[in-house]
Amino acid sequence: MPRLRLVLALLPVLLVGMAGSTPKKKPNMPRGWTWPPSATMKAEGTRCLEALTAAGIEHEKAAPALKINTPIVLPTLTIGELSLVPLRGKGPHRMDCQLALALHDVAPALRELGVRALRFRALHDYRNVRKNGRTLKILSRHAIGLAMDVWEFEFDDGTIAVVEKDFASDPRLAAVVAAFDANEAFRTPLSPINDPNGHGDHVHIEAHLRLEVE
Repeated sequence: MPRLRLVLALLPVLLVGMAGSTPKKKPNMPRGWTWPPSATMKAEGTRCLEALTAAGIEHEKAAPALKINTPIVLPTLTIGELSLVPLRGKGPHRMDCQLALALHDVAPALRELGVRALRFRALHDYRNVRKNGRTLKILSRHAIGLAMDVWEFEFDDGTIAVVEKDFASDPRLAAVVAAFDANEAFRTPLSPINDPNGHGDHVHIEAHLRLEVE
């Protein structure tokens, strides 16, 4: 009985200690991201638009969109020699400026692999993260205009490689995923390689939004 009373007396302390050791969940947003946009985010958006202009990428400011810091559209859906081909939806195909700038950054590597078009289904889509076949309780980066789901890749030889049926047999697709993974403008892509349950039929790419925060 004395031992039982001691355990009962210490139980609140133990529970507090256990609660304190539980890691805090991190939101799936870039470090320093806020809504409404902070002054830092607005300044970063201005720098991004200036960079697109300097790179000669035709773009237009888009109507405000929920949670997109710097919404734009690409009138011709082209970035240099790389085309973006929507597989559904008439548009407007809004995105954050940072995604367009990241695609400009990775375009030379994709062109070296013979990729001439990214055939996509989803850009801005206000929804939660889907991973390993489940929908999680955190906001997707599609919701803030930084992500794109590419279902097919068109190559210079005229072939269109469909992720769902061609990924295992066409080594070019793994090379394309590796090109995105190696580029610092992007986060780790989700594909049949690392998430076959949730991304067995497409490649999910996400641009970074790097903010200087104190």
